[in-house]
Amino acid sequence: MRMEDTFTVAAPVEIVWNTVIDPTRLGQCLPGCESIKRVDDTHYEATMAVKIQFMTLRFFTRGELKDTDPPRHLTVVMDGRPIALAGVFRAQLRAELIPTNGSTEMHYELDLRMTGRLASLGEAIMRKTVEQSAREFVTKVRALVEDTPAVQS
Repeated sequence: MRMEDTFTVAAPVEIVWNTVIDPTRLGQCLPGCESIKRVDDTHYEATMAVKIQFMTLRFFTRGELKDTDPPRHLTVVMDGRPIALAGVFRAQLRAELIPTNGSTEMHYELDLRMTGRLASLGEAIMRKTVEQSAREFVTKVRALVEDTPAVQS
């Protein structure tokens, strides 16, 4: 499943960048994030709870920053498995942060692949869930970042 979108955050690009690479701040924005920790400079682990139509699935996820050009570009590869359901997922997220008059335009592309029972839930259900989670993520990023004072030099 492939998705892409663009949204604007009323904050400088450096503040948005620092939010999306800081696991503590990022965890506050990820819908269903129960825990997230930095393993090293490029690896993260998280436990997520995702409501999918008629059930809630918990996932253990590992993420890796594969390609970064601070504060403008990042690629994250995530591998995860549901805790109580057979299957795995692999997601690749590419994001571009573009400064625009004191705000930041963020364009992202998500490529999500699933196998096993997880995939049997169907793309239509999963797409709706991912789209809803993306909207919630944007709302949370805006709420967190737009209230953050600018970092003084």
